[in-house]
Amino acid sequence: MTASRSFDWDLILDRLTAFYHRGDWRVPYLRNHAENPFQVLVGTILSQRTRDANTDKASARLFAQYPGPRELAKAPKSALEKLIHSTGYYRTKARHIRATSQAILDRFGGQVPADRELLLTLPGVGPKTANCVLVFGYGLPAVPVDTHVHRIANRLGLVRTRTPEQTEREIVRRVPVEYWIPLNPVLVQHGQNICRPVGPRCPDCPIRELCATGVALRAGRTPPRKEDRPRLKRARTHRSGQSASPPARRRR
Repeated sequence: MTASRSFDWDLILDRLTAFYHRGDWRVPYLRNHAENPFQVLVGTILSQRTRDANTDKASARLFAQYPGPRELAKAPKSALEKLIHSTGYYRTKARHIRATSQAILDRFGGQVPADRELLLTLPGVGPKTANCVLVFGYGLPAVPVDTHVHRIANRLGLVRTRTPEQTEREIVRRVPVEYWIPLNPVLVQHGQNICRPVGPRCPDCPIRELCATGVALRAGRTPPRKEDRPRLKRARTHRSGQSASPPARRRR
C-alpha cells in the first residue's frame, strides 16, 4: 500500500482553488455558516449520510431553536427528530446530539474540546466528525476524510486504501501538515463537480496530468483502481434474448 509518486501540493491546490474561485488556500479556511465549534460538531453529525443541502437546512432550523449544548441537552427528542427529519437516520442522530450535548456540559464545562482523542469519546463522533471540528471549528490542522477525499486520494495515486479511515492515516503520514486544512474543502468540491464517483469529467479536470487515473486513461491504460475503468455499454437485446450488437467501450 505504498505510493512512490511525489506530489506538488502547492501546484495541485493552486490549480483547484483557482478553478473553483476559492481564493488563497493558504488563508485558514472556516465554513461560512459555522458560528462556533459546537455548531460545527452538531452540523457534522447531521451531515452523515445525507446531502449538504439537507444538512444546511436542518442545521438552520435546529440552531434557531436550540443554539447551544444546554438547550439541546434539554430538548425533547421528538422535537429534534422533527427538525432534522430531512437528514435521514434522524432518530439516531437526535439521540447522539442530545447525549453529546449533555456530555459536553458534564465533562467539558460546556466547551467543545479541541482535542481529537477527547472528541472521539463523544456519542456519534467518529474520525471525520472530530477532524471537522478541529479544522472548521478551531482552525487546527487535521484531515477530515469523507467519500470524496477517499476517492480522489486513490484516483490521484496518493494512497491505495479500502476505507476512509485508512485513507486518513495514510494522508497524515504522506502529506505535509501545512496542506491538511485546505485539503478537505477543496477535494470535496472537486469530488462533487468534476471527480465524481460515476462519470468523472476527466477532460475538464485542472489537475488531470498530475493524476494517476487521468494519465492512465489518456494513455489507454488501465487505471489504478478497477472502479475507475471505463464501463461497457449494456448490450441491446431482442425479445429472444439474443444480443443485437456486441458491447462497445465508452469513449475515454
